[in-house]
Amino acid sequence: MPSIAFPTTIETIVTQIDEISSFPDIALRVMRVVSRNDASIADLRAVVEQDPQLVARVLRTVNSAAYGLRCRVDSIHRAIALLGFTTIKNLALTASVSPVFQDTTPIGSYNRGLLWKHLVSVAVISRMVAARSGLKHFEEAYMCGLLHDLGIILLDQHHHEVFVSVLHRLNPQAGTCEIEREILGFTHAQLGAAVAERWGFPESIVDVIRYHHDSRRCQPEYRSIGHAVEIANYLCTRRGLPSLGVQNISIPHRDAFSALSLGREGMRVLVEDLEKELHKSQDLFRI
Repeated sequence: MPSIAFPTTIETIVTQIDEISSFPDIALRVMRVVSRNDASIADLRAVVEQDPQLVARVLRTVNSAAYGLRCRVDSIHRAIALLGFTTIKNLALTASVSPVFQDTTPIGSYNRGLLWKHLVSVAVISRMVAARSGLKHFEEAYMCGLLHDLGIILLDQHHHEVFVSVLHRLNPQAGTCEIEREILGFTHAQLGAAVAERWGFPESIVDVIRYHHDSRRCQPEYRSIGHAVEIANYLCTRRGLPSLGVQNISIPHRDAFSALSLGREGMRVLVEDLEKELHKSQDLFRI
């Protein structure tokens, strides 16, 4: 492999990224409003209306076939009331992240368009797994699923040459994290968590990003959501939507399934319903 000039510590890279990039402000403001116990529809509308693209996405979603409304909704206030705060938050995150993936030029088996489909699929199925497992805060699983591979996005954007080196080493017999440690000295999960923490993301998202390949290591209060994301990541990869174009992740540890009370029958039903759940969320796949 050719020599590549690359910072030697993850701390150096995190600092570099933080100096030249940030997470979209609109998504952070939406998250902050939604997290407030006293937030009103008017509070959230005031934020949403500052972003025309988000307004368009919200109206398109509420008027989609999935909601089956008889009359068209043209009011953002009514759209928020119908969709709910959590759905608006998820739409804001999705709209903020998706522009990164507009260049879909392939690099071997990888392209950004497929990564985007992977992220949205994992988000949707994480929420489904969490909901069917009876998790109280199951909606959090969508955010964690959408952002679990933040480190891959950052490497592609900010250290593309070394990212390509990782891609060229990928194969079904070796996990991505194993190859990343050899080339980078750290993994995309560690990088994504470190940057998310620097950007002020909720602790739950940071923790799940860090351990989405081994959710047993999540803090106890976030472990169930972590299990849901890890299982969804596996299911979507096996379905033919791997993050980097290669199916090279291992099945989650049995503890992840047992913690969510997912036996063979439960998994069979999940797999059967996976396609229907993704079809209902087709609007989210648009870049």
